[in-house]
Amino acid sequence: MKYIEKDLTLLANVLKTNKSLDLKHKGQFYQIFESDDLGYIINIYTSNERDENGDLLDSNMIDGGICTGSAKDAINFMIS
Repeated sequence: MKYIEKDLTLLANVLKTNKSLDLKHKGQFYQIFESDDLGYIINIYTSNERDENGDLLDSNMIDGGICTGSAKDAINFMIS
């Protein structure tokens, strides 16, 4: 699936405004959130199951990473 610039810009704006974004992509669940000093943290989960506080379960996390670029860079990093 080809992503267009407009979609990336829209998602990046949501991320910048809300400081976090949860997405499902290719059967996996992604959580992107702004770090205080590193840019954006991207975590990947097998399920969107949440705990009593509404947080995704760490036991379902399969990978994660840091993007030191912009919100749009973080979205690109996630879908690549």
